[in-house]
Order: sequence, then C-alpha cells, then structure tokens
Amino acid sequence: MKLVFRTTVMFCLAILIACQQEEIDTTTTIEYPDSIYSLKEYKAERHPPICRNGLGIDIYHEGNASLDTMYLSYEKLPPYHPNNPGDSGAVINRYNEETGDSVTMEYDLLFYNEFAYTLLSTGDYSSTGYPVIFMYTNPTDDSKSTKACMVGQGIDCFDAFTYDSIAQFKDSLKSDPLIDLAAYRTEVHTATINGTILTRDFAEILYTGLVIGHKFRPNIGGIFNMPDVSDESQIDLQPVFLIKTREGLYAKFMVTRFKGAGVDTQKMTLQWQALR
Repeated sequence: MKLVFRTTVMFCLAILIACQQEEIDTTTTIEYPDSIYSLKEYKAERHPPICRNGLGIDIYHEGNASLDTMYLSYEKLPPYHPNNPGDSGAVINRYNEETGDSVTMEYDLLFYNEFAYTLLSTGDYSSTGYPVIFMYTNPTDDSKSTKACMVGQGIDCFDAFTYDSIAQFKDSLKSDPLIDLAAYRTEVHTATINGTILTRDFAEILYTGLVIGHKFRPNIGGIFNMPDVSDESQIDLQPVFLIKTREGLYAKFMVTRFKGAGVDTQKMTLQWQALR
C-alpha cells in the first residue's frame, strides 16, 4: 500500500510539473505585415489654434500601418495628464461620426500642442505655441511604458541605424515621468486671460525632464545648436531616438524639420521606421 501511494503521488507530481512547464513555454507571436517596417514620414500640424491637442502615434498599430497616427480632438485629451489621457490612460478613442465606429489607439508617442505664457511689462501675458512630445507612461507598471534614448544626430545617423545597432543602447532606454500639468498651472485674471495657464518658465523646466520632450525644437536650451528653424541644414543636427514601444518592439524616430515652408510653414516633419 505504501509503495502504491508513493508511486501515485510521484505520478501526480510529474503530471503537475509537466502542465506547469507547458503553460510557461506557451507564447504568442504577432506577425506584422511588411508595410509596418517601411519608412513613415508625416507632416504634423503644430499650430495650437488649428490643432490644439496634437497627434497620437502608434508605431505598430495592430499590424495596420494606415492607422498609425490620429489627430486628437479637445475632449479626448484632458490637458492635466497629456501622457496619460482618458479614463485609464491606456488608450485614445476617436468616434467616427460617418461609420458610427470607435477607433482605438494604444499610442506610443503623443505630439502635444501646449500654450505657454510669458509675463509682459504691462502686467498681462503673451501666449505662444509650445509643442512637446510625450511618451506613453504606465503609472503602475513601468515595463509597459514606452521608452527611448538618444542615439545620435542627423539624417545620416538615422539611415545607418539598424536592428543590430540596438544592443549597445538597451541599457540607456528610459520612460517619461508622469506629468500632471494641472499642478503647474497658475490662475490668472487679466484683461485678456481668465483662467489657468502654464507659464513658459514652468513649461521649459517640465519638458526638460522628458526623454524626447522639446529636444526637437531649435533654440530650446541650446542643446543642438539649431539657430534657424527654417534652415534645411538642421536636418544634420536633429536628434535621433531609439524607441521601445509598449509591445516591447523597436523603432528609430526623429523630427527632421520643425518648421515647414509655404502652406506647410506651421507643420513639422517627423519620421520613424520600425526595426527588425
């Protein structure tokens, strides 16, 4: 009886261990179409009166490259948590009035148009557009946040960066801090302003702490010595970033031009390419 009991216990343990090993080894592989890995270039509107809340970017959007960007309406982006919008902070939803469908985007990058205000000698304030790029920040699990690091400068660096280049930068990847803009807004009542505003001084301090932040902007901090926003030569000075997406996949990203020309003067040109 003792021998039978011990044999039975060992048999049950063997089955349990086998089942546990089978569960651990089970993985899901997502196959993306080749179009995901082609170079993507977009001209993003950066003029706040036209595009107040900016543009969401999902680099690997459900395997569908045609839905990788989404302009955001005002009510879909609470101004107090730009890198954690919506009820849960995980997705951006856009309602399509023509089809009645709701399009969901789990964005990686969020190009955000802020108004920053400067105090004038008259005692009033002057507002200017203050574009910034946030990465998605998961407030409870940093492993699910988008991460990035700078890997060089210029279009030649971007073109030369491949999947094999990733290894040397993995330890440098980091996520954005979660910023609550409401905590930094000041209540102002003047002849032209009645409400809360974000001052330029606060904006520069806040965005310096972001990985990409406003580093693509000429004359911000003097970091990359881009003196003229309309100078085509700035393409050789713009920073190049390695992005680790929310899915744990990789891409290279840069803003090639902050200021456009002609009818596109108020648009900046950004580009990225998924890596494999």
